Amino acid sequence: MDHKIVRAAIHPGIGVARIGNSVDGYFIAPEVPGIQPVPEGGYKDAAGAIKRQAARFRIYGLDRAGKVVRELTAADAEIRWTVHVANTKAAWFNFPGPLDIPEAQPVTRRNPDFTGAAREQLRIDPGPRTIGGRNQMGPQFSFDSGTFVGKTVYLGELRTDDQGRLIFLGGRGLSETPFPNNTITTYADNRGWHDDVSDGPVTAEVVMDGVRIPVDPAWIVVAPPNFAPDVVSIRTLYDVLVDAYQTWWMNAPKPVSFTRDIYPILHRFCQHQWVNFGFFLQFGWNSPYDLMRPDYIAKLADKSKVSKELRTQIFNQFRNPDATDLQLVAWPQMYGDYVEVPPADPLSMLAVTPTQYYCLQQWLAGEFEADWNPDAGPPPQTLADVPPQDQPATLDQAALNFCLGGPFHPGCEMTWPMRHYTMYCAPFRIRPRSPDQPERDYGDVLTPAVALGPSGPLFANGPGDLTRWMSVPWQADTAGCRSGYTPTYDPYLPTFWPARVPNHVLAAGQFEKVADPRLPESERRKAFETRANWLRMLDGGILTQMQQMTTEWYKAGVVVRRELSASDAGPFPQVVYVESDIGYLHGPPLDHNLVITGTRQFAARRREK
Repeated sequence: MDHKIVRAAIHPGIGVARIGNSVDGYFIAPEVPGIQPVPEGGYKDAAGAIKRQAARFRIYGLDRAGKVVRELTAADAEIRWTVHVANTKAAWFNFPGPLDIPEAQPVTRRNPDFTGAAREQLRIDPGPRTIGGRNQMGPQFSFDSGTFVGKTVYLGELRTDDQGRLIFLGGRGLSETPFPNNTITTYADNRGWHDDVSDGPVTAEVVMDGVRIPVDPAWIVVAPPNFAPDVVSIRTLYDVLVDAYQTWWMNAPKPVSFTRDIYPILHRFCQHQWVNFGFFLQFGWNSPYDLMRPDYIAKLADKSKVSKELRTQIFNQFRNPDATDLQLVAWPQMYGDYVEVPPADPLSMLAVTPTQYYCLQQWLAGEFEADWNPDAGPPPQTLADVPPQDQPATLDQAALNFCLGGPFHPGCEMTWPMRHYTMYCAPFRIRPRSPDQPERDYGDVLTPAVALGPSGPLFANGPGDLTRWMSVPWQADTAGCRSGYTPTYDPYLPTFWPARVPNHVLAAGQFEKVADPRLPESERRKAFETRANWLRMLDGGILTQMQQMTTEWYKAGVVVRRELSASDAGPFPQVVYVESDIGYLHGPPLDHNLVITGTRQFAARRREK
């Protein structure tokens, strides 16, 4: 078999960096699905600033059949990387909701006072940067020449590692307005404001033995910080893309695997106990649906008729993504793309993807591989543990595994256009727009028909085109979209995106009580069943809090993994997730803003309704 390298591809196809305001601190983004790298010293530096998540890109050599031969590094070839990112949010259209749902309405431009050529002032576009070689860095590789209404805005920089791989670091969380007395007025479309997220194409020139070989390009997306790094959303962006590719590039798994396709969905529900109190009541440790109990999992993984009734009970809890009725109490208890308070429309609540739902249907029917092995060794912890031929797909999945797959209102990293296959030229590879073919002018109003049409914005992309659909600035959305907007139904649910933006957390002080075996068990249990509002330190009304978040976002705590020894754990889980590194020095006393239960009675009452 001919294994000569004739072309190459960059992976991950879509890399995700995250902003941070630490001067020097950064860490590499996840490169293995489900494994979140823990930065040395934590996610904040000694000064309390958040470290940036850097996206690392690699190049893999392919043979004539498209099979992976090996990773290419500076030892194998001359490699020159080129990246072009931009932030075009302020020059795009307002976001009242996704344009691909039946309820969608035409949208108008952001900052309509800027007309004609003046709208170019709203685009932060520093142009491309090129880098090559090993261990390269410096001011010449910074995206620091773009401007917003005449003011320079830094969007990030390029570096290379000791093997010549590309490292991209994004912005520093600066969100501002050059206009005096211009305060935050909404969660999504604030006039005269900018932030420093960005996105754009990543390309590379590779020369091997004097011959230049073609290279499939990639894309970089810079997103807000991840305040709950280990928690995976119930519907990930990877799940959404896999669903978008059905019948085009991918097909639903056959057979369905319990370990690969079912267990992760169930596990994510339980992981949300660390970021939302409603999920804690229903799916938390020793709760009615603590699906991670070994005996529970063993029954759910059993395909025999004996377990059919249990599988039926669990399956019937899930919201059908094709439902034409609301299904308010179904799983997951999350707001949908069409937000209504209280929810009324079926799309006002989130569902798993159709592909996930298909897997659950196969599981219900007993048509799945009963491959659960609680004694199996740990999955790959680093990319080096993955066979080279599987590394590209592993990188593609890992990059999107910690990104939200909804609700797209608009979301945290990317939003609704990502579920359209027209956005891609291949799986996990954004379709680029040629620099020689500028995007059409859509006028002052963008209709759903034009947005989804063949000459619309979903068929080719340029720098800034993925993040332009998001809120501006992102901090307003982070502070504005929380949980429990209908307290008469539930003060903690539905919720938006607690896997990235927590609602209720186990505070460090409460954890210390849980971890202290000298205390009475009743006191430890009360501490364990106590959750603090994550944004409890923001002051005033919601608009005031959104405004405060634009400058104090980095002071919010990060939910991190902590472990109890077997002897100290007692009646509690050995692995818990605890809020750490709070940077606020003001605000009301902690005890005044705690969510305290000490009992499971509330969950029982809600289930009876």
